[in-house]
Amino acid sequence: MGPEVPHHVLRSLPLLACALLGSGACTFTPAPSRPCPPLPPPPALLRTAPPAPRLLALNDDGTGRLTGTLAAGDERIEFTWLRHRDGLPTRPCVLLVPILAGGAELMTSVANRMFARDFDVAWCERAGSALVAPQRGRDLDELLRRTVLHQRALLHWLRRAEAPPPQQFVLGISMGGMVGAILGAAEPDLDGLAICLAGGDFPSLVLASGERRVQRWVDWRRRTDGVGDDHLGWELRQQLRLEPLRVAPSIDTRKVLFVSAQFDDVVPRRNQDLLWEALGRPARLRVPFGHYTAALAIDEILGAAAAHFRARCRSTES
Repeated sequence: MGPEVPHHVLRSLPLLACALLGSGACTFTPAPSRPCPPLPPPPALLRTAPPAPRLLALNDDGTGRLTGTLAAGDERIEFTWLRHRDGLPTRPCVLLVPILAGGAELMTSVANRMFARDFDVAWCERAGSALVAPQRGRDLDELLRRTVLHQRALLHWLRRAEAPPPQQFVLGISMGGMVGAILGAAEPDLDGLAICLAGGDFPSLVLASGERRVQRWVDWRRRTDGVGDDHLGWELRQQLRLEPLRVAPSIDTRKVLFVSAQFDDVVPRRNQDLLWEALGRPARLRVPFGHYTAALAIDEILGAAAAHFRARCRSTES
């Protein structure tokens, strides 16, 4: 879910922009003002700390772009870290969560834009691609577990780095937003989250998604295993242990900015709303685009995320 924008979509962006901008602007809904109830603990799988990360290699190109390798148990984690080097105090750091099906160009673009907004930025290379043959439910569960472990290991290592960031935030898009929700439950010390173009109830999302990659995987399962949609949904519910809806109630609503796309057929509105509700109806930015054409509002989305993170910085410092 969430590869690079297809060429036919790119060619149609100008016309889509005119049509959709005429139908409405981005709208923002603040989080409700109410006393926050006690948060339930996250599932047992997330209460265990990841193996202590060890730095195996670190390369500095001299411009503030560092690339390195961490070891965490049997895992090897490749990462990139963009740091400001202007003699000013260490900036807050934003961890970008990879899109599991691709999107390297998008990751770089988002990283550069957040860096320009005065944040340090870090991200891991993907643990693997999701929803491709011969993966089945248990394979997807293992990939998700490894992906979460990679992000947690990098967060923990950054906290111990020389001149560690004063605050840590997570920004995830599409499948990365779902992983971001899991991180928010697993790492309660995170200062804030921006969960973008994501949803909950992964089994129903997979079956309803208009994303061609997802549809090809579902069709492959039907042909290869002779299963119907009911069986596939049951399998995913049984075998995916890290479902965002299950962990969302463990996250402080005040930490979250939720971004949704009005015409998204990759992550249907029902699944977006389910996750937003499970998170306690956090502050929400709606953009009048689809999943991929939301790229037209990337500056509005990242500007809102940056403003949310700065406000969280002020709240943690006071």
